[in-house]
Amino acid sequence: MAIRIKPKTYGPFTTAIGPGKIVRVETAPKQTVSITSPSIEDAGSPVDFMVSALGACLALSFHHAAQEMKIDVGTVSVEVSGKKAEDLPDRVGSYTALVSLDIVPEEAQCAELIKRAKARCTVSNSLNGPLDMHMAG
Repeated sequence: MAIRIKPKTYGPFTTAIGPGKIVRVETAPKQTVSITSPSIEDAGSPVDFMVSALGACLALSFHHAAQEMKIDVGTVSVEVSGKKAEDLPDRVGSYTALVSLDIVPEEAQCAELIKRAKARCTVSNSLNGPLDMHMAG
């Protein structure tokens, strides 16, 4: 199985947080998304969105893998959760993903689909990627 890697860049996205803990994200076509996060118990946090992005990417990757293998699975749904690490640095230490399908193939095909989806999921493959962070100006 050969996966073609297409060159692509993401962003730029501009994120700002101000009074009231309102996070504003300017996306690519200059749309603005506002996230109100008074506390992790009351509203979504940036980590919640990262974990949900992982689920979306895994679902899409699983769907693509099924197409490559010419397997009809119907709708792909991925329930994903993260557990915060109990040591430093502050991070999500582990993730769990549960895949649900309308049409469940045989066990060997399921194992191959999971393997392929994990291999091609950009978000999961990026979670430990390097970060070049510097000051503007």
